[in-house]
Amino acid sequence: MNVFLHVLTQNILPIMLVVSFGYLLRRRLALDSGTLSSVIFYILSPCLVFSSLATSNLPADELAVLVAFSAVSILVTGGLALVLARLLHLDRAALATLLIVAMFVNAGNYGLTLLQLRYGDEGLARGVVYYVTSTIMAYTLGVAIASLGRVSWRATGQRIVRLPAVYAVLLAIVVYAFRLPVPAPLMNGITIAGSGAIPLMLVALGMQIADMQPEADGRLVWPAVGLRLLGGPLVGIAIAALLGLQGAGRSAMIIESAMPAAVINLILAAEFGLPTSTVARIVVFSTLISPLTIAAAITVLGL
Repeated sequence: MNVFLHVLTQNILPIMLVVSFGYLLRRRLALDSGTLSSVIFYILSPCLVFSSLATSNLPADELAVLVAFSAVSILVTGGLALVLARLLHLDRAALATLLIVAMFVNAGNYGLTLLQLRYGDEGLARGVVYYVTSTIMAYTLGVAIASLGRVSWRATGQRIVRLPAVYAVLLAIVVYAFRLPVPAPLMNGITIAGSGAIPLMLVALGMQIADMQPEADGRLVWPAVGLRLLGGPLVGIAIAALLGLQGAGRSAMIIESAMPAAVINLILAAEFGLPTSTVARIVVFSTLISPLTIAAAITVLGL
């Protein structure tokens, strides 16, 4: 119980506090959340990705294993969502909704902050791998699922090439692989911008939650929340054991797989005509309940 309370108060409560700042800013001052999200998406997040990967001391083989974990865990969770959808006899729109909220988690705003607080730069470096892999899959596989045939592969490809994080990843891989020197002023500027991404991600999350309208048919909400918060970490544990992950890598990957549904799912739902109010409820409820489930997972597994 002492470990559980320590994780809850020392690692997760500070995150929720910053999220509440964003919520209050949006509610009280009606600040524009879209502008802040664009700054994070187009500038700060790519800088975080580049600075974390390009300067990473992770061995190439561990990096490959972390990417494999991230991709496989997302796909396996999607498989479980398909099974659940059949049991619930969901229609096409509800199926797409369940798939995206189960597969794509808040690995950035929430996950990276928690890993940095709990494990420092060692945890953050590994969490960034999950975040980048998840982001790329959300804008490729996630778009395909949300559209369910309504968007061509060409259109999907056009969306991908507009993602700043994709270019940050490619450049970081080149720098990492060939150990290319980056001029100190440039690298320092990128690092400073990247360090601002995490706190502003949390503020943006609070502002986005304040914008959500929770009215919806609740029949899909609780099965989806349960699959995300309980099924996610169980899948993470199994895949970590299968891939032989140990230490900080195992802890970071399991914690990322235990994160609540991502706000990006709301963007996908709005873009492709899925029930946004249902997605909003899943995101909000999974985020509010997640401190308890994540603290429990860390305590039980000794992460």
